[in-house]
Amino acid sequence: MKKFFIVLFMCFNVSGFAQDTLSLTLFEVIRLAKDSSLAAFRQKNMYLADYWTFRNYKADLLPSLSLQTTPVSYSRQLVSRYDSNSDMDVYRQQRSFSTLGSLTLTQNFLPLGGYFYVNTGVEFLRYFGDNTFNQFSAIPVIIGYRNDILGFNQLRWNRKIEPLKFEKAKAEYVYNIEKISLSALQYFFALAEAQFKYENALRQVEKSDSLLVMGKRKFEIAAVSSSDLISLELDVVSAKNVVMTSEIAVKRAEMNLVSYLGLKRGTKLSLIIPKKPQKIEIPLSKAVEMMKENNYLIKEKIEGVLNAEMTLDKTNKTTRFSASVSASVGYNQQAEKFKDVYKDPMRRDVVSLSLNIPLIDWGSGRGSRNIAKNNLEIAKTDEKQKIDELEQTVIVTVGELEARFVLMESALTALEMAQRVYAMNIERFKNASCDIAALNSSQQRLQTAQNEYLTAMSGYWSCLYELRTLTLYDFETGKTITEETDLF
Repeated sequence: MKKFFIVLFMCFNVSGFAQDTLSLTLFEVIRLAKDSSLAAFRQKNMYLADYWTFRNYKADLLPSLSLQTTPVSYSRQLVSRYDSNSDMDVYRQQRSFSTLGSLTLTQNFLPLGGYFYVNTGVEFLRYFGDNTFNQFSAIPVIIGYRNDILGFNQLRWNRKIEPLKFEKAKAEYVYNIEKISLSALQYFFALAEAQFKYENALRQVEKSDSLLVMGKRKFEIAAVSSSDLISLELDVVSAKNVVMTSEIAVKRAEMNLVSYLGLKRGTKLSLIIPKKPQKIEIPLSKAVEMMKENNYLIKEKIEGVLNAEMTLDKTNKTTRFSASVSASVGYNQQAEKFKDVYKDPMRRDVVSLSLNIPLIDWGSGRGSRNIAKNNLEIAKTDEKQKIDELEQTVIVTVGELEARFVLMESALTALEMAQRVYAMNIERFKNASCDIAALNSSQQRLQTAQNEYLTAMSGYWSCLYELRTLTLYDFETGKTITEETDLF
């Protein structure tokens, strides 16, 4: 890949002032589109966003350590205090300075949900006033666990959904890159057809001029009629008009391909038409199997079913009886001097159980559960419908590919025959055994055969890449395209 870009760079910098010209095969155009087109750049960045989302999910499964600190906190304010002598609240000025810090280590617990944590911290507090004093408080260590016992376990569902989402993201990226290949292929053949017609038009002008010179000589010896001579002159004019029209079409098609590939504006392209490819045997069962295994649209529907199941589970557990628990064990201590704050720490145990029992919700919970159930059924139906739809598309595409290969072979045979007939009629015209009408007819058949062959080849390659896009499988190498694609 890097060698390809080095060669490409050298081609662009051979001459500083001459107009750039680049010769490209079909596969070089496809490779360039996949590597450096704006469409490919956009798809790469979309995939990277999904990649980092998945990395964040993986990071959430690992222990995390955080520091919480308030380095400086100063307060001077009036506070309300109860005076027992006067049996009333009085306001007094209070000034204080504090600083605190703590470290917390947390680890999510997948089987049950919730998380474990380990915490340690220390705080210093100084009060100013008539009774100025310092106070230190410390938590040497606390180990705890928090979880909804009968509640919704988001971690368990994430473990099912997030890897599938990432697999879908990879498949979608490769799918879109193959779509870019298909678009590049279509731009390639559009320019190839325009250049082909332009080159034919130039050759036709040259041939028409030659035939006109020959016709004038024969007219002088009465070998052709004046009407035939006028026809030859008209052919010259028509050929020149076709050259102008074809040149405009070439510029437009060339601009489209150059822009799509992200090449330097004004780059001239010379396309190398591929030879007739070898026939690829594609078992229908294999194509359908690869489509079901690799197509991102099916993965997307499977993800939709999992999301619907998750929503149903969440709805069931949040609209019915639920309980949560929080428990921690550890030590704490306070002292006026820092050296004493970690001496003889006191045991600190906290256990709490919370219950949530809906008593009257006027059918809201049941309605939410029924909605979630219906959405799950819709998601399952959408999944089956998408599989059936894509399976039918693959079947049709495989059949179409076989038919297009036969059509391409037939078009090539017709082209070879038209070339022979036209060559023979040129010789016969030189020998005065072929009239103008027969010569023009054979020439038109040749041009038609050339266009039909190019169109048939374009249709074959487009159909093959459409099948690659549907299955994400390379039937030539026998590998999935995901394996062959650089996912950085």
